Amino acid sequence: VRTIVLNRTMWGKTPAHFTFSPANMASLPIISAVGSSPAFAIHKFKGAATLSVAALDGATCVCNSGVQGSINGIPFHKDCWDEPLGDLVQQKNPTCWVEAYKGGLRCCHHGWILLDQDQNPWENQTDEYHMKFRFWFQEYDPEEHQDLVRVHWQTEAMSGEYDVPVRSPDVPPEEALHQISSRWTVRDMIHDCPAGSSYQCTGSSANKTGIHLIYAGGHCHAPSCYTMELWNADNGQLLCRHDPIYGNGTEIFNEDGYLALPPCLWGSKEEGLTEPIFLSFDTNLMSIKRNNNTYGHYGDMALWQMRGVLV
Repeated sequence: VRTIVLNRTMWGKTPAHFTFSPANMASLPIISAVGSSPAFAIHKFKGAATLSVAALDGATCVCNSGVQGSINGIPFHKDCWDEPLGDLVQQKNPTCWVEAYKGGLRCCHHGWILLDQDQNPWENQTDEYHMKFRFWFQEYDPEEHQDLVRVHWQTEAMSGEYDVPVRSPDVPPEEALHQISSRWTVRDMIHDCPAGSSYQCTGSSANKTGIHLIYAGGHCHAPSCYTMELWNADNGQLLCRHDPIYGNGTEIFNEDGYLALPPCLWGSKEEGLTEPIFLSFDTNLMSIKRNNNTYGHYGDMALWQMRGVLV
């Protein structure tokens, strides 16, 4: 048995280092891991836990922090929001709770093999593949180009995934449809921090009243994606709708057997596009996602990736 003892001061060496604060140090998150060999590499086993700290000369609060857990040693945490922001809690979707979780992203990590038996048919085998990208660009011209900020929302707020439950036996196959929805405001997607510094940052909204929507793309998984809709809930205007297009030819984007989900685009009339839609920060939005649920699906998604110009 080898014992290693590490000591350090309570205060971090710099503001970037962690400082142990007695005032709010009721618990400490810890990670324990076991290596596969003496060489530094990915852990063979790992787990997360919380170390509770009790006062020696005072009262210690004993609190119920809810159900927590882990999957294969990876901490499990979900933040499913209640209506009207999301439906998952009210629908009791299994994705929100570790004790009900059946499958999805939390079961897909590096080195994990998802089979129905304890087997590894790829022992000591590594697949190598290459990817090639092409990027087209224009030189920046302030007279012609505007900065597009990214705005984002999850219909499955804010789980990042959800289960599509299989239809009930008494539901006819032609009516096998599962639906979730979400209601929010444009302001909920605006985050005042330097654009580009984080995927959520939209730059300063000072002296701005809303956004001109330029692009909207829904994240809708095949093969069960049926429709995905984005509505202006204040006036009932359908802003964007995705209907999967099944290819039936050989040309690009129409290959037989493949599925396409063209995004919604706004722009100039000269480009053959509809004028950009203005949405004030107080505009109420609604998303509706429908899936065919003849079969159940895990790890489905219903998020909106959008781009626009703050005005």
